[in-house]
Amino acid sequence: MHFIISLSALVALATCAPIQQTIQNLKDTPATRYSSDFTRDIFVKKIHSHNDYWRDVPLYDALSYGVQSVEADVWYFGNGDDTLYVGHHDAALGPARTFASLYINPLVEILTQANPVNEFTSGQKSPYGVFDTSSSDTLYLFVDLKTDGNTTWPIVEKALEPLREKGWLTEFNGTDIVTGPVTVIGTGNTPYEYVSSQTTRDYFYDGPLATLNDSYPATLNPIASASLSNVVGIKDKNEIGIDGLNEEQYAKLNSTIQTAHSQGCLTRIWDVDWWPVARRDALWRQIIASGSDFLNADDLELASTFV
Repeated sequence: MHFIISLSALVALATCAPIQQTIQNLKDTPATRYSSDFTRDIFVKKIHSHNDYWRDVPLYDALSYGVQSVEADVWYFGNGDDTLYVGHHDAALGPARTFASLYINPLVEILTQANPVNEFTSGQKSPYGVFDTSSSDTLYLFVDLKTDGNTTWPIVEKALEPLREKGWLTEFNGTDIVTGPVTVIGTGNTPYEYVSSQTTRDYFYDGPLATLNDSYPATLNPIASASLSNVVGIKDKNEIGIDGLNEEQYAKLNSTIQTAHSQGCLTRIWDVDWWPVARRDALWRQIIASGSDFLNADDLELASTFV
């Protein structure tokens, strides 16, 4: 006599196995619960969350994909307080969407959980970062100034104090970079002269990738960025075919990336149109193949399948 056992029956038998029952019984008990499980099973990916504040839940959505770099556009109006508002343009601003509420306060909460103070951590020398699977990796926080840099940047410095007082910011000590859980990089209207003149600081500058020179050392700009058009030397993106960069354009991209790397800088290429999709995908593959470090993306789910 032959017996036919269905797939569902096999699954049922497997789930009833003693080891499976033991796993079910022990789940979420004090002995098996992992103390720092906020980003458990999330692996770090060199993706930059472009316009991160557009997401359903800024910062958290990016972290859920293992994204290592996020970007916030900030505005300062000086209306009697130090509030920094977050949004792509002024019509998108609102009183609840601030740099503190969307980025600083959540980071403090996440890092407080990642760095408990107890008898087991008393000898801890360096703070842990936001990613439990790679706790020494920093999170890059790009702050894109939309209002006047000379008046806005001092307010950004002040806004970083909750992270600063905990020792959670990457610092330049006058000689070397001491990496912390969060690396702040000013871009947009961030004043180069001011940032570069500080002998010690806990923030950095977004270097001009297409025109890097000795004025932009890696200790000032650990990451350098530029639009794809600037890097490959075109004025009209229609000069790029559906299959991506031509041989000459790719050579320029590759040379630019290698120059930045020779100076110790990581790289980011932005302004790659999402449409046509075939061209975007081809360009992403070429950018990755060139050795560029961060994939600039709006679609994080898709980008996470490329890197």
